[in-house]
Amino acid sequence: MNPRIPHISPRIAIATAFILRGFVQGSWYPRVPGVADRVEVNSATLGSIFFLFALGNIIAFMLAARLTLRIGSPRTHLLFSLPFPLIVVGLGQVATPLQFAIGMFAFGLCAGIYDISSSVQGAVVERQTHKPIISALYGFYSVGALTGSFSSGLLAQAGLPITAQFLGMAVVMIPLSWLLTQSMLPDDIVPAPAMRRMRRLPTLPPKAILLLGLTIVCIALGEETVNNWAALYMKDHLGTTAAVGSWAFTAFSISTATGRLFGDAVIARVGTDRTLTIGTIFAAAGVGFGMIVNQPWAIILGYTVMGFGLAVVVPVTYRRANAIPGVAPATAVATVASIGFCGFLIGPLLVGTIADLTSLRVAIFAVAMVLLGIVVLTKVNPSSSSYSAPHVAREIGENA
Repeated sequence: MNPRIPHISPRIAIATAFILRGFVQGSWYPRVPGVADRVEVNSATLGSIFFLFALGNIIAFMLAARLTLRIGSPRTHLLFSLPFPLIVVGLGQVATPLQFAIGMFAFGLCAGIYDISSSVQGAVVERQTHKPIISALYGFYSVGALTGSFSSGLLAQAGLPITAQFLGMAVVMIPLSWLLTQSMLPDDIVPAPAMRRMRRLPTLPPKAILLLGLTIVCIALGEETVNNWAALYMKDHLGTTAAVGSWAFTAFSISTATGRLFGDAVIARVGTDRTLTIGTIFAAAGVGFGMIVNQPWAIILGYTVMGFGLAVVVPVTYRRANAIPGVAPATAVATVASIGFCGFLIGPLLVGTIADLTSLRVAIFAVAMVLLGIVVLTKVNPSSSSYSAPHVAREIGENA
């Protein structure tokens, strides 16, 4: 390590990287309406532009595995964390729908590779330090997203130009991201000849990866109900204001962040399978309670419970992907993420179709019940043994 570069603990470095990713993405979302108004796009066009962000994510997941295997997670992270805030600066300057679409695709591509490389690095740090940190890392991401969203909303309300806000963010984040990568731990790199052999021998994902991917699909479908539909339902069907309608998502986000920050300690005490099973049942019960009572307070409370219940499911799923025998962590994480992302793609269509056939209330209830599929997947996944605290530590150590 260069003695002129300040040393940062690898755990602090990767935790900060997760916070920064959340902060950048959270800072962008409150500014979307203003940019959409400036380029004068209708809802249908805006939906297509958002789809390009998702498409960029999917392509990123496929690229990230190759890049991380070839050059390592620290270098991959460096290559895409530096332009990440600059893309947001560009998004703040778009003047046409085409520019907006290109910018969102690039944003999705960069965010996806940032996500996979940081997740792989988190697993490397966890294995080498023998301390479970994956759940907390995703908690830090949630904290960053909440902080970015809240501060961006305040700055927008105060009239700060979007260019000034995003340029200031980039000026701070770019050198900080470079500094963080200098303290990241090296991981396994696959030589070029082996990479060429891998490209000639495509195979179906192992059963364990498919089951983990389906777990993320279930989560995505459940989260879809709060991301896009809860506020709409409360406003249009229960007569709340738009501000009150947004409280369901806010409550869900806060409880998710809190649950993830303390999730590793809970898993070490209760065990992985029991935590996932109990949490998933509580999550489904929370949303079900909200829809049955059908009052704003009940829906907000229900999504709060859902946030706590699902908090550790995504981190634990990626931890398992990193530990699948015979599969490179980068490949496993990227494949699980790719399968799981299908849930975010089909979620809006599924909820909308069920709502057209029945009602939005029934659609939200039905899709939320899909969360119970995680309980089944936890039972049938061969990598889902119940972990005591020593077992968790031993599992991490064996993959060091």
